[in-house]
Amino acid sequence: MKLKILLSAISFVAACTIAANAAPAARWLETTHDFGAFDEDMGNVDALFRVVNDGDAPLVILAARASCGCTVPAFTSDGIAPGDTATIKVTYNPAGRPGKFNKKVKVETNCEPSQSILTIKGVVIGASNTLRARFPIEVGPLKLRNSSLPRGEISKGRVKTGFLEGYNQSPDTIHPSVSGLPEFIKVDIAPRAVPPGEQTTFTFFYDTSRDNDWGLVSHEATFFPDTDITEGKTVDIMAIIKEDFSKLSKEQLEKAPRIALSETSVDLGDINRDDTYEREILIDNFGKDQLIIRKVSTPDPSVSVRINKDKIKGGAQGRMTIKVVPSPSSDNDILNSRITIITNDPDRPTSIVRVTGEYK
Repeated sequence: MKLKILLSAISFVAACTIAANAAPAARWLETTHDFGAFDEDMGNVDALFRVVNDGDAPLVILAARASCGCTVPAFTSDGIAPGDTATIKVTYNPAGRPGKFNKKVKVETNCEPSQSILTIKGVVIGASNTLRARFPIEVGPLKLRNSSLPRGEISKGRVKTGFLEGYNQSPDTIHPSVSGLPEFIKVDIAPRAVPPGEQTTFTFFYDTSRDNDWGLVSHEATFFPDTDITEGKTVDIMAIIKEDFSKLSKEQLEKAPRIALSETSVDLGDINRDDTYEREILIDNFGKDQLIIRKVSTPDPSVSVRINKDKIKGGAQGRMTIKVVPSPSSDNDILNSRITIITNDPDRPTSIVRVTGEYK
């Protein structure tokens, strides 16, 4: 009898001990979901994460918090019996979020450890209306942020760096390239292999010491979205190359060349479209050092300029001949052209001559 009572007591204590030690145990069948590349127009996408209770007491999901408002977890607050499986659904909203994403969801349960981290990731290929605002220039599957790359003023001899961003709007990896650049402009593309929905940066290095041009210059670069695509897009790289006079000494400045023009405005009056007009302007160097005419240019195709020499000694004089050949097919009623003269005069490196007239 005493033995039976003792065995009953031992069984009761063991049962209480087992009950006291019972605990849930969470085992996640997946903790990361990769959506891959998908279109923004698809709308919300869902990922399912399954958790198994390997313990011997009910498992309860207490909370699930996402790292941003674009990610929303949904779960049941009911207890998960030992051996059973439950699911957490995580919804991602891609609207207005083109490109790569990586979001975390922190899950809290009543087991040890109490926290688990779930991850969703992928690449959103932006909708056309989103990309049009940020990357409006389309080159097949490649979209560019700008159609030109202005570099502003650059002192001769310096290297100027410029950046142009691109975006892969296709579901495939692309390998963009740039061709047609002069030898003094180099480009680096990073990354060269651009995954779907990812961005790339074109970095241009403009070495003005190797460019013989002056003033306003423009060079074309042709962008190709991939190796097997032959149709490209031309982008203009523009700059104003000027001479750096900042290192000239006081003595050098005193001896520097000084340009003076006999006229800065030429009025041809009434212009007959069948006639040709010529005018001559004198160029004087009132300085001591040699005046170097770096460049003479005009954007008007009906106006041409010729100088008799591009180097004028101190106290000497040169001539510039302006020739106007009106275009019979032009619809313009007036002539208003500008001639730009770039020299090594530190006080007046750029001189302007205006040519005007009225077509009859």
